[in-house]
Amino acid sequence: MKDVEASAGRPATIKDVAAHAGVSVATVSAVINRNKYVSPNLAQRVQESITALGYERNSLAQSLKKQTSQTIGLIVSDITNPFFTSVVRGVEDVANARGYSLILGNSDEDLKKEMGYMHLLESKRADGLIVAFTLGNHEYLHSWPAHRLPLVGIDRLPDDACIDAVLIDNVAGARHAVEHLITLGHERIGIVTGLPGITTTEERLIGYQRALAAHGIPLDPALIVEGNSRIDGGERAALQLLTREAARPTALFVTSGLMIISALQAINQVGLRCPGDIALVGFDDFEWAAVMYPRLTTVSQPTYEIGQKAAQLLFERLEKRDAAPQVVRLQPQLIIRESSGAPLQSATPSKELPGYVHR
Repeated sequence: MKDVEASAGRPATIKDVAAHAGVSVATVSAVINRNKYVSPNLAQRVQESITALGYERNSLAQSLKKQTSQTIGLIVSDITNPFFTSVVRGVEDVANARGYSLILGNSDEDLKKEMGYMHLLESKRADGLIVAFTLGNHEYLHSWPAHRLPLVGIDRLPDDACIDAVLIDNVAGARHAVEHLITLGHERIGIVTGLPGITTTEERLIGYQRALAAHGIPLDPALIVEGNSRIDGGERAALQLLTREAARPTALFVTSGLMIISALQAINQVGLRCPGDIALVGFDDFEWAAVMYPRLTTVSQPTYEIGQKAAQLLFERLEKRDAAPQVVRLQPQLIIRESSGAPLQSATPSKELPGYVHR
């Protein structure tokens, strides 16, 4: 290696690194970008020179030159929701494997905040965005420069949004959960719904209604109470069902992971036992569900796969900008534990209700 130092007062350049290592600029570029074969010895020399000179890659200059920033954005609606933890990991793993970095934003169920993040990431020259859209009017998507900054929706999809998306079969998941309770002898099944106006809420309510109809159980509007997909709303809604003057439900179906925690709190607050006095099933599985008392029967979503598939769709879109949008629906699975009151010794899934696992 040559004894070369960057000129005082300026950062080291790729030419300085090449001179220090005694190689060509093209060789240094190949080592940095990993786009051409470089012998291990030369690569090591280049890396040592980068360290010795304190060379830092000018990402902005690279992005202007290549018309790519090697970054993608992910905007989630509520970072406190455990549902998104594994989704983020799925997106990040696919992005990193392709040499991309991930920028994460949290809209906090606020449409203005969502739009702010989207415009910020556009100005930062992100190559594409994955978005769990929040509640509100998404007319701005009609004029969104999707050809320049592609979008992929996850979990929810605004009406008339003609973009790639990875969703869950919420109708089937909710129907399986409610039919599980029906097979255990329950007919008065209360439901705590999520935020009104979003597709996940609407679809899970449809699944609930179809399960009742399929078994000839009349729909009682008094057993449908709106939550807000968060702990406070889940507790309020569950208490409303459990303390009503008329006959209370014998089972609850709670349509989000955060709300099932507060539903358990409400059950304890009114002095009931789960599942002895009231059975409980929730939509969303999470690590605590298997260790809480009682262990929670839940509809498990393939969260890592959601993130993984969304990132794959985004990179496909970056390669084929004019391809027709794809909407992928993944299947959830009902995990049967103690809170629904099912006999755990029966390990044979029902043939009529696919997607059941006893744990």
